[in-house]
Amino acid sequence: MRIRLEHVTHAYAGSDESAAVQVLGDISLDIASGDFAVLMGASGSGKSTLLNLIGAVDKPTAGRIFLDDNETSVLDDSRLTMLRRRSIGYIFQFFNLIPTLNVFENVAFPLSLANTPRSDVKSRVAEALASVGLGNRATHFPNELSGGEMQRAAIARAVVHNPPLILADEPTGNLDSRNGEMILDLIRSIHKSRRATIVMATHSERAAAYGDYVIGVSDGRVGGVGSGGWEKEPARDHYSAPSPESVAENASTPTPHPPLPTPRKQ
Repeated sequence: MRIRLEHVTHAYAGSDESAAVQVLGDISLDIASGDFAVLMGASGSGKSTLLNLIGAVDKPTAGRIFLDDNETSVLDDSRLTMLRRRSIGYIFQFFNLIPTLNVFENVAFPLSLANTPRSDVKSRVAEALASVGLGNRATHFPNELSGGEMQRAAIARAVVHNPPLILADEPTGNLDSRNGEMILDLIRSIHKSRRATIVMATHSERAAAYGDYVIGVSDGRVGGVGSGGWEKEPARDHYSAPSPESVAENASTPTPHPPLPTPRKQ
């Protein structure tokens, strides 16, 4: 799914006592279909707001946003809801699993919203859980999972309906370094196998290295576009935890990633 932003501005309305606060100013971007783009900036830079605008959660104060040929900035709420349900997968920093549902039910939730036939739900959820290494945890509840397992369940939920666009907001921000690296390997593997467009927001240079390229966000504006600097072994198609020996070997002899695509920017 191609993403285009044309002179987008976003501000939060003020009150009688305070003026409106501009969060993003005059942003134009063109992210090609199939790209893995990283929005990188410090806390408060506007990257999460930008991700919400791309994901049709918010509308811009001014400017135009397109997902393929759909101008989301002019769609009504019902059409935006259908677009989000069918075409976008979300990965959150704090997982956002429903505590009263088990893993299978959490992953199946987007399919129920899309009125997927029951005959298809079981096989699609099983496939999604297997792809993240949680095939044996389907009946467990979120409070029975580790942080890394909860994020893997959340990733399965984000991809179970095969969306052409996946948005990840600080997906490793609530994990230790080992689990964070596993999650980033998994996201990179999903990009390789599914060829969905992925946009990930992060403040971490280490996480940003997993993308095809990095779009700097600072003080509500987009700066330069640079290489993601990928130097790890290309991710596997299905999740499996790396052995300590392989981690040590990869750290000492990194395998270059194939040539990076040319970033596209208006």
